[in-house]
Amino acid sequence: MQTILTNTFANLSNADLQQLLTEQQQQHLQLSLEHEALTKSHDHYAHIHYYSGIGYLTLDQQGAILNANPAAKQLLGYFNGCLNNKKLADFIYPEDLNDFYLFIQTVTTHQTNQRLSLRLNSPAHTQKLPTTLKTAGMQNNEFTYIECQHTFNKNQANGLQIHLAVHDITEHKTAQEHINFLNEQLNKKVLAQSGELIASSHKLLKKVAELEQSKHLLLEREARLNSIFNAAIEGIITIDAIGNIVAINASVTHIFGYEQQELVGKNFIKLMPQAKTKLYARYFKQHLTLHIPKVAGRITEIKGEHKNGTLIPIDLSVSAFALDNQHYYTGIVRDASLRKAQEQQDKALLDELAHVTRVGLMGEMASGIAHEINQPLSAITSYTQACLNFMQNDPPDLEQLAKILLKTQQQALNAGQIIHRMRDFVKFKTIHRSAVDINNLIQICIDLCGADLKHNNIVQRYELSEDLPPVNIDGVQIQQVLINLIRNAVDALKTLPPTSRRHLSIQSTLNDKQVIEIRVKDNGPGIADPDQKKLLTPFFTTKADGMGMGLSICHSILKAHDGTLHFNSLVNKGTTFYFTLPVRKNHDGYK
Repeated sequence: MQTILTNTFANLSNADLQQLLTEQQQQHLQLSLEHEALTKSHDHYAHIHYYSGIGYLTLDQQGAILNANPAAKQLLGYFNGCLNNKKLADFIYPEDLNDFYLFIQTVTTHQTNQRLSLRLNSPAHTQKLPTTLKTAGMQNNEFTYIECQHTFNKNQANGLQIHLAVHDITEHKTAQEHINFLNEQLNKKVLAQSGELIASSHKLLKKVAELEQSKHLLLEREARLNSIFNAAIEGIITIDAIGNIVAINASVTHIFGYEQQELVGKNFIKLMPQAKTKLYARYFKQHLTLHIPKVAGRITEIKGEHKNGTLIPIDLSVSAFALDNQHYYTGIVRDASLRKAQEQQDKALLDELAHVTRVGLMGEMASGIAHEINQPLSAITSYTQACLNFMQNDPPDLEQLAKILLKTQQQALNAGQIIHRMRDFVKFKTIHRSAVDINNLIQICIDLCGADLKHNNIVQRYELSEDLPPVNIDGVQIQQVLINLIRNAVDALKTLPPTSRRHLSIQSTLNDKQVIEIRVKDNGPGIADPDQKKLLTPFFTTKADGMGMGLSICHSILKAHDGTLHFNSLVNKGTTFYFTLPVRKNHDGYK
């Protein structure tokens, strides 16, 4: 080869050689310049490599570190020592080693570009979490996260070398984990709130359904109550706290003659008698606060005024209620005209029936009364005969004659009183109630029945309480009750053997309820148990010639006087009839 080159150069001329030398020199100069530029570039990149914030590692095929810049040393936590020939795997978290080995194998086998994220055992720093995230349950990172991107170099001198660019992605990874953690917490919260919202929605739907059902029931109930309200025979009036009418039903218009629009919004005084409107208006509030609680739940009789001016007897019951802190009063009114007319008719019939029974009683007592009248008449006869005898004397004894005439007058008065009491007892008259001393009334009855009591050898005992208050009664009717009870006791005592002692007692007392009680007691044979249940029934009697109306009429009379009639009886022991009369009775309704 050298011979060939020598022969070649020998064949060249001097000019050719000179030209060739010049080209060689130019080529050498070019190479020198390029070498110098390469050196500068090498130094420049070496400087960048050394001082770069990105870690650079050079590895062999086994993963040993051949070279590392300061940034890589800092990431590996190996600041001052030498990393040459140390295994990069020693710095990698054990759970990521398999990924690292697979990365090296892939790079050396296929020599393709690869990226890999790893965790290092010895972190260069520890990322601190915010307090809110710690409270939420996220833990601090104990690793340095890196991302490796490689290039490779293969030459005969050094073999295959792997150049890794190592980026610290801990902050990015931590931020990503924070974001993932927060997203997870947010998803959980959204899921929980969604569940709560769904549950609340279901409850709301259920509540809406219940409210719809309640609304339907309320409307149905309102329709039913309105139907009852307007169909009621009694008038229903609702007023507010100042007496203005809030609502009325259809019956009110029938009772008072006004249309609904004429009453609603007007004061209820419009329905009261004109004579009392000023009084009601003056004491209205006091009347509501004091009187309504007393009459609530009770029926009171008052007077109302029809549109045409006529007065209407009204049965009124009142109740109070509150709505939205406003007080209202509802009154139920009933036209008592028919009831009052029926009561008057019943009273007239009772008066007539009582008169008939009084006449009957007087007929039964006729023989005894005749005996009572016969005694003063016989005395009068004797006294007049004595007077005639004294007048025949000469001179006549005028003083003795005056005494006899005075006695004659007294006997005539006694006979007149008996006849007067009989006439008052049997005379038909309407009921007239007045204040009566019950003990005086008892004494009159005893006088009327005195002949029968004496004739039948009946021992009498009277226990009449003193200072009894007067009772507001019809004296003749209560007298009829007493005589009927005394006559029944006499009839019962007459059935006893003649040798038996016969006792009759009459008692008057004022009990704890401020009611006067009168008892008529005998020691007769008593009333059998089966007969006791029917004793007050009309037309039931235990007497052979009785009508069975006496006790029934007594019961009706006492009921009309707001009294009661009761009895106790024991066979072979006797019977006690007792009745009650209230001390006073208010007939005027509201005052």
